[in-house]
Amino acid sequence: MDQQAEKTGLKILENIEEELEQIKERTPTSRHAFLHGIWQGAGVIVGSIVALVAIGWGLSLLGIIPGLNVLTQYFQDAIQHLPNRTP
Repeated sequence: MDQQAEKTGLKILENIEEELEQIKERTPTSRHAFLHGIWQGAGVIVGSIVALVAIGWGLSLLGIIPGLNVLTQYFQDAIQHLPNRTP
């Protein structure tokens, strides 16, 4: 009976070891986690800038922020005066 319990205990330990190996394979490395954090932070910054620009543009179209109309007109004029690069 004692040998049966020992064999059962060894099987359980082997199963635990296999599960730990599977967990190790699925867990990202610290380098991967660091790079993921960098990309996520950059995405938040770019997304926030795009959202603020879109809100500002929408408010300037409605005339709620009149100062942006002057700035928008300045950029539109500057873009129109750029030389054409199409052949």
